[in-house]
Amino acid sequence: MSTPIDSLISSLVDTPATKTLFNPFRDERLAENLRLYLNYLAARPIPLAMIGEAAGHRGCALTGMPFTSPETLRDSQNDFFATRRDRLFRQGDIHEQSGRFVWGVADAHGVMPLVWNALPLHPHQPGKPRTNRTPTKAELELGEPLLRQVLAIFRPKVIVAVGRKAQESLGKLFPELEFHTVRHPAMGGSNLFRSQMAEILAGMASKQS
Repeated sequence: MSTPIDSLISSLVDTPATKTLFNPFRDERLAENLRLYLNYLAARPIPLAMIGEAAGHRGCALTGMPFTSPETLRDSQNDFFATRRDRLFRQGDIHEQSGRFVWGVADAHGVMPLVWNALPLHPHQPGKPRTNRTPTKAELELGEPLLRQVLAIFRPKVIVAVGRKAQESLGKLFPELEFHTVRHPAMGGSNLFRSQMAEILAGMASKQS
């Protein structure tokens, strides 16, 4: 029997790629990584969602999981990674700087977040698949139905847009939605990202106490 997560992954697999837009979920091993992660989340409340811009060539394009590099799959002591290490497909030992900061903040505060991208596919320069580029407006629109599906499935209590493109997508899709926006940790934004996330997570903790 098909579940909402199965339907989401089928939608991802069917999302069209182009010469400058790579769909990692056409690889069954990467789609299965994502399925394992989402099914793990489905078994527990989701206190926090972190929505990024697009899949990166050192992270999601290699693992199928947003903000997650092969290094994270290999080394993270987060319960999900630590208990499923032998089931997660990993390509090499490459690290992604943004992913280090995202998972580092989550682990430091003991939070298991839903991580997703406004555009879950990987936009790259023509003929250069090992590059990143800013997604176009049309590409972000391609990701909107998938973002809507994800939020409808998991209904996170707190939503954080990581960067302006994620902010734009969330604001367009859900005009009445309350969410936070933080600096993307790439390109010198890591210190501000960490301080903004610490403030958000402290506020979450105070509401629970």
